[in-house]
Amino acid sequence: MRNVNLNILKFLESINNFCLSLAHIGLEVSYQSSVISHQCQLFSSLSPLPFPLSHLLGS
Repeated sequence: MRNVNLNILKFLESINNFCLSLAHIGLEVSYQSSVISHQCQLFSSLSPLPFPLSHLLGS
């Protein structure tokens, strides 16, 4: 079960990193930007941890 939880956390972190990379390459265009931002906030808030996922994964 621990491996399943770790895989879920890694998946959520990869989604978060993808959202951050989109912001860094300049895809902040009106509506699309707000949708991406809301999705990133949603995925970040799904983590039950009181600290960023990168602390757990050693990234």
